[in-house]
Amino acid sequence: MQLAEAVVHRHVDGPAAVIGDIHGESELLARLLEALGDRALVVLGDLGDRGPDTRGVLDRLAARGACGVLGNHDLWLRGWARGSGFDPFALSEAMGGEATLASYGVVGREPDVVAGQGHRVPGAHRELLDRLGVVMDLQVGDQAWWLIHAGLAPTLVRPWMVRTQVVPFLASTNPLPLLWSKTDPAEVPAMERPILMGHVPLEEPEDHGHVVALDTGAGRGGRLTALLLPERELVSVGP
Repeated sequence: MQLAEAVVHRHVDGPAAVIGDIHGESELLARLLEALGDRALVVLGDLGDRGPDTRGVLDRLAARGACGVLGNHDLWLRGWARGSGFDPFALSEAMGGEATLASYGVVGREPDVVAGQGHRVPGAHRELLDRLGVVMDLQVGDQAWWLIHAGLAPTLVRPWMVRTQVVPFLASTNPLPLLWSKTDPAEVPAMERPILMGHVPLEEPEDHGHVVALDTGAGRGGRLTALLLPERELVSVGP
């Protein structure tokens, strides 16, 4: 199943910032962007749901030319905005899509009614969602990173796989676990380069050397965190 372009590539000569799960917290994002200055912005997915202002989040990111990878919460939004229908699972408590629909002024909550209102998502937002990949090959100066929303579950890695090809192979052939699997960051297997991940909410970001986890609970009352590159320094803002 091909959800999006399997591997998107980005090379940044100057400083960049990789932002963890935002989940509709546009005010936290505004404060974080102020701290980040004019760095190139890269996102780890889960831009919307739960928090009050998904539309505001995408406004800010689109205006800054952000790129990055899809999160599991971005899938229904991108499909709906494209006119591909509406997944009612978005309205479950687990997803928190009610807040996203409200931010776009959607009237009604019946799936067939919501499905016809994808036009409420501005074109710049659709373009942002469309350029997010399953994984990203990010180069910042001479540093190389893999960006994978849900990290890499150890059960996905087989002994016969060539280490340098594991991530692109899985992105092409088995993408859903890279967006949905719940994996303890410490259990992510080491690849040929470090992995940046979100998806698993933590009280504090974790840098295990081979993997850095950046979801610090935005949208759940927690903070929003970014990793500065090439410095490999963490910046967080709280509610």
